[in-house]
Amino acid sequence: MKIFRHHEIKKIADYVKQGGVIIYPTDTVWGIGCHALNQDAVQKVKLAKGKPNDAQLIWLLPSINAVMLHCGQITPEEKRMLLKKRTSVIINGQAVRVIRSGWLNRLLTACKVPLVATSANLHGQPVITSWRQGMMVFAEQDVAVVRGRKLKQVASSLVQFDHSQVPAQIKILRPGSGISID
Repeated sequence: MKIFRHHEIKKIADYVKQGGVIIYPTDTVWGIGCHALNQDAVQKVKLAKGKPNDAQLIWLLPSINAVMLHCGQITPEEKRMLLKKRTSVIINGQAVRVIRSGWLNRLLTACKVPLVATSANLHGQPVITSWRQGMMVFAEQDVAVVRGRKLKQVASSLVQFDHSQVPAQIKILRPGSGISID
């Protein structure tokens, strides 16, 4: 199993762009991910987790402009929600989250492609809490691990807008660390 240190951003980005799967610290929980537009890599992630083939996966992007490049136009309401920390929004059928600062933003900028972000665990099991645990859980998989810090372990919020109503109505699909029902 390949191990990267978190400061090896260029090496990690090159690995991802070549179809590699990584276990890495996200802005919320430990994630397992890959180049989101590389279907072979996406299938590797689903296989490693034991997720169904038709499961949708969240994409991480470094900016609103990157969201529009990969997902099309967004509404002002969607933009406001995307600018909230730890909040994923379904844009034209694809769940996305913008990471605007820190280590993960630098990685996303270096990758120049959306990065899949799904919790690093076997489907239905607890999320891993450290890179060492990731090495144990995914020992038999073709993945690399990015060494990183412990995380709070609260998943992102997931929302969608109903544009058939004026003004558009927000639906919270998953409360989490971004926004909640309260």
